[in-house]
Amino acid sequence: MFKNLVIGLSLIIGSVAVDVQAASKTSDEYKAVVDTAYKYFNGAANGDQAMLRAAFDVDYGDIKIPATDKETGKDIIRTIPLGKFAKVFKKATADLWQAKILSVDIVDDKMAMVKLDFDTPKTHYVDYLVMYKRDGQWRIVNKTFVATAK
Repeated sequence: MFKNLVIGLSLIIGSVAVDVQAASKTSDEYKAVVDTAYKYFNGAANGDQAMLRAAFDVDYGDIKIPATDKETGKDIIRTIPLGKFAKVFKKATADLWQAKILSVDIVDDKMAMVKLDFDTPKTHYVDYLVMYKRDGQWRIVNKTFVATAK
């Protein structure tokens, strides 16, 4: 009974709150967020620095890289500015890389979280990309990931 009540309230709230303009804006924001995630992926795969700069907030962004401390053997997390990380991708890869968006969460059309499945012949990655909209553009401000060697 309670489940039916919740569903009924959702339908009433949904029908009252529908605003065609807001739906269109959200759709545009979703597309822009997804486009930014794919700019990062395609920029890295193709060694395209301009595309990476369009995806990354090179002024404020960073990447968190899991690593092992060579002296202690303990797990650590290194932080590298995204501008420096982007420079690693100097040329197109000869391998086939594939990516797909697993989820997108947008908050107030200002912040977004994208979960990206990123597969190469040698490594499988799952990236979490945090984006902020600054100066009208979505940019990745934080990238963190898990990598599994094949």
